[in-house]
Amino acid sequence: MIGTPFSYFSPSQVDLLRNKVLELLEVHGVKLDQHDEMFNLLSRAGVKVETSTGVVRFPRSAMENFLDQAPKSFVLGARTKEQQLPLPRPDGTFYSRTNTGAHGWIEPETNRYRKVTKEDLAGWAKLINQLSDINFIPYLFCDDVPTQTADIHGLCVLLKNTDKHIWVQPYSRASVEYLIKLGEVVAGGASSLKANPVISMIACSLAPRAFKFMDIEIILQSARASLPIQACSLPGSGGTAPATLPGVIVLAAAEILVMLAMAQAVRPGTPVVACPIIFSTDMRTGRSLQSSVEAMKAASGAIQFIKQAFHLPTHNYGSGADSPAVDSQSMSERAMLTTLMGLSGLDILGGAGQLEVATAVSPLQLLVDNEVFGMLRQILKGFTLNDDQLAWDVITKGKPGDHFLTTPHTLRHCRDAFMPQNFTRLTREAFEREGSKDFHDRLRERYRALMAGENKCLLKRDIALELDSVVQKADQKLVR
Repeated sequence: MIGTPFSYFSPSQVDLLRNKVLELLEVHGVKLDQHDEMFNLLSRAGVKVETSTGVVRFPRSAMENFLDQAPKSFVLGARTKEQQLPLPRPDGTFYSRTNTGAHGWIEPETNRYRKVTKEDLAGWAKLINQLSDINFIPYLFCDDVPTQTADIHGLCVLLKNTDKHIWVQPYSRASVEYLIKLGEVVAGGASSLKANPVISMIACSLAPRAFKFMDIEIILQSARASLPIQACSLPGSGGTAPATLPGVIVLAAAEILVMLAMAQAVRPGTPVVACPIIFSTDMRTGRSLQSSVEAMKAASGAIQFIKQAFHLPTHNYGSGADSPAVDSQSMSERAMLTTLMGLSGLDILGGAGQLEVATAVSPLQLLVDNEVFGMLRQILKGFTLNDDQLAWDVITKGKPGDHFLTTPHTLRHCRDAFMPQNFTRLTREAFEREGSKDFHDRLRERYRALMAGENKCLLKRDIALELDSVVQKADQKLVR
């Protein structure tokens, strides 16, 4: 039994927001880049499309039908059955993932910053394979491969090095077919990929109420391949979204529903995860922020609203910081963000290991985030109120003043508590006997231990060679 998440909104406020979102889409609509095939599919589904302008309006009845078609539960596949992820999570808590697209790497031993390489990404996957509270992986942006096919190279590296689900972010419309082909190779063919989607695809809206040809094409090809689509709205309050947070929430929800509608128009029943990934604009500098109070509050409110109003699985940053370093600011910002998003009922917490507004990653920070996610999952689990959990017998049969240390009940439950791996609980004397190692020193020791062994999740050689062939063809065609 899971405890009840908190909500910023009353039921009447949820209804008001829902009506505003649907009114915005019905009366004012959005603009799509010219895409004849998507225009035709939407028109056949009852959507009003002005082909000359690209303005698309969604009658409420059509949008309600799209929402009915979208599944409220499904599975994110993986190379092994043990790593498959049923959504929502059966225990009522959340899954988690690492950063997507970061190009900066903070060296664990020196804390120096540099660009990400393919070798870093392979090691990143090896580390994540051993972290039980990190459930799936997006790729980082590798600097030592052709820019035009960096997404294809990144996915290939991950497919070779992990058996966990992979979140795929296409960098160009031309790469989408190759990314799907890589997924098909690992799954065992197109039909096997449909049955076991080892990858899911990111589609985004960046400009307010406007969708690029690239993202329309991502939705089209992904829905045809029966891949789950993670529909990401990326508004920045005061920049690409209103300065007031309820306005940001309305805009984000509307953009997500448009992507959901396109997916259902292509193939009814296409799984869609709602991702209102919200930023705020620092009005002093113009910088986009992930972990400001405003960004956190808007993202939390958007998650609560979408879950209550549309009953969709949700995904957002559950960790991360605006700080560029693994420092006290980072720990403070991500502690607030992780707790807030967990309490909001989020299905997927993203951003583990990321710093500097998701542009850099640190393996040491990832170790911390993995542990904090495990702690949060324990916090979110509700209470079971049976005789054993109430300790009824041991309380009523004991005498006033008795202790519980030696009772069979305590022995039975003495290992129930969460056991940290990075946080110390030593007395000062024991801490000093062990060398007074600070937090970063302990993290480095754990990192070295985890990276010392072999990667046990490497892909079979023959399949890895087939992946290389796909990447080679992509390089030949797309790299200029």
